[in-house]
Amino acid sequence: MAIRGERMSELEQLERARKVDAYRLRFAAELEEEFRRSHRARYRYPRLALFAIGALGFGLAPLFLELLWLPRETIRPLLLPLAMGVVLPAVTLAGLLTATRRAPRLLVESAQSAGIVAFWGGVLLLRYFALRGEMNFPPEMLGVVVVAVSVFGGFDSRRVIPAALAFSALGIFLEVRYATSFAQGGSTILSLSYMGLIAVAGSYTHELLSRIAWATARYAYASARSDPLTGLPTRAEFNRLLPRVLAQAAREQRLVAVALLDVDHFKRINDTQGHLFGDQVLRRIGGVLQQIARRPLDLRARYGGEEFVLVWYDITPLEFEHQVSNLLYMIRETTLENPRLRQEIPLSASIGGIWLVPPPGQEAEPLLQDADQRLYEAKHAGRDCARLQAAEHYRPHEHVVRGEFGRR
Repeated sequence: MAIRGERMSELEQLERARKVDAYRLRFAAELEEEFRRSHRARYRYPRLALFAIGALGFGLAPLFLELLWLPRETIRPLLLPLAMGVVLPAVTLAGLLTATRRAPRLLVESAQSAGIVAFWGGVLLLRYFALRGEMNFPPEMLGVVVVAVSVFGGFDSRRVIPAALAFSALGIFLEVRYATSFAQGGSTILSLSYMGLIAVAGSYTHELLSRIAWATARYAYASARSDPLTGLPTRAEFNRLLPRVLAQAAREQRLVAVALLDVDHFKRINDTQGHLFGDQVLRRIGGVLQQIARRPLDLRARYGGEEFVLVWYDITPLEFEHQVSNLLYMIRETTLENPRLRQEIPLSASIGGIWLVPPPGQEAEPLLQDADQRLYEAKHAGRDCARLQAAEHYRPHEHVVRGEFGRR
């Protein structure tokens, strides 16, 4: 469970997503967007097949007209315009936009909704004509199309379920209102009621299982690259990402700041308060760091033991100093109570940091060694402070000054 006032770690968010949020068919905003993107890609071809089958069914209307539907002359002029002029174009457009990868998402979703409404509406209208004795059209088609769209299309269940219920209700209304006998309409009503429930349950269950599977896969991936105690990335994950950040900074000529943070007197805390309490300290520090360096190219990780590492991308030295000063303050304001001893244990940290605009081919190890030297200086200056300066081999511009600061 996340400590009050802290952000949930990625692992905690994914744990909640698969155990709680999946059943509500709604993740946290960022995870929801990722899931929807993945879900759309996964169901692109099933949706294409669904719209293709719908288009084929109405596209063969001229053949069905003479062989199967056998309409009366009174409605014959309506059927071809309905099938070929309304339903077929709407379903075909939905399929074409689903097939393309460049169309705006809102346009694709609007076309898909219009195609489904046209498809369902066309089937309902054909059944209405059949109940009026104007043509042949099997009632089983109502159940087939509602289940096909609700289950096999992989559409958002929060929109599909109300639509499927409305479609089923309209179909039942037509049977009640226009069936010539209870024997004719009763079995169709019962069948359509069951098919509607199957569509609703199938849509919900299908999306629920998709969400759980997606969140579980994400959780497994995140577990492999996240520290289970703090929720921060592991050292291995940090070492994988840092060269990419440095390479991009070199291409764009952006200033990068690297800082190493060490929890003050952590060995003494472990020895006097116990290792479980020491774990709480690291967990709380990890929670504080979750709120720092949160831009897309910023990095933060547990580097080892009680040591953490942070990277800020495209930051000025003054902004770097402000970020570090704020971080020290946040840690200083964090206290933990040992329930066994009934006393509050103050926390503090020492930070060593450097900044530079990396040249092409800049390696990460020298920067970390440089930051570690600054951390050594901060600890020997009394702890609970930071030492920041330009990297040893970096020649800053005139506005970049070497700086150091301690407790404010």
